[in-house]
Amino acid sequence: MNKIVDYLFTPNPSEKDIDRSLNEIAEHGQSLFPVAVHFTNHDQYRKNMIHTHWHREIEILYISRGMMEVKIEGKSYIGKEGDILFIPPNQLHGAVSYHHSPCAFFAIVFDSLFIKSNFSDFIQQSYIDSIIEFPSKYIVHATNDLPNIAELRNNVVQIIDEFALKEPFFELSLKANLLLFLKNIYLNKDKLFRHEYYTDNKNEVNSYKCKKIVLYLEEHYKNRITLEEISTHIGFSKEHFCRFFKKNFRMTFVNYLNQMRIKKAEYLLLNTNLKVIDIALEAGFEDSNYFTSIFKKETKMTPSDYRKKPSNVTLL
Repeated sequence: MNKIVDYLFTPNPSEKDIDRSLNEIAEHGQSLFPVAVHFTNHDQYRKNMIHTHWHREIEILYISRGMMEVKIEGKSYIGKEGDILFIPPNQLHGAVSYHHSPCAFFAIVFDSLFIKSNFSDFIQQSYIDSIIEFPSKYIVHATNDLPNIAELRNNVVQIIDEFALKEPFFELSLKANLLLFLKNIYLNKDKLFRHEYYTDNKNEVNSYKCKKIVLYLEEHYKNRITLEEISTHIGFSKEHFCRFFKKNFRMTFVNYLNQMRIKKAEYLLLNTNLKVIDIALEAGFEDSNYFTSIFKKETKMTPSDYRKKPSNVTLL
């Protein structure tokens, strides 16, 4: 069984994070070192690369192999090997395969409090506050066209290595490289940032509704969820909800819920000693045979085989 690393840090959204203004209003700081690095490796058969989700932490995605289509707040970015995506707080994001390409990528997730100043100094006012207050403006897709892409990649690789190796005093250099990463993004602010910041009210409402759906499923996935219940919670009719869901999540509600439950089961298989039948129930599947069938369809492995030989997601 994999040991849960001492530096495990799990993003934890709440209803407070999706108020109508979509501003971050809840502080997050349960960990003294709120940083995590995940490595994911999917083959060409995996359609869903990153389950659509959101959190109030900042995320850096680094694609180390293959390609995938990353969707952030309704906009699609075709990420290729070597590309880096910077995702500010509270941005709804997910990814699917692109032309059936396998894809491997790192996700660096950290609370903005980790790089925040203790008082509102020049650095805080000039470089950090705006990312938190106007996150959509600071979504970044860094590609080979960027003059200093090599420096950005070096910053990312250093962060990954430091987190994985945990050599003495690595916390200092990791934090330093996060700040250097921000510096190298700001060096290209004219090319990367959306200076003509425009908020489409319809997109903002859609984002709010999507986040509310995700949060409801996160809180209730263990239970039986009907279309009537979730449609009423969101304020839609069943028919409108199904159309809205498929348009914004690019799959049916049932497929999304099953994939979410499979993700929960994958974690339990790797980090607990629960029996497969108990994991099925814990992940929200009432029938263990149905769970095994869906799990195999999604991962190309049975739950027991996956537990023996995990191949796709690793917390470094």
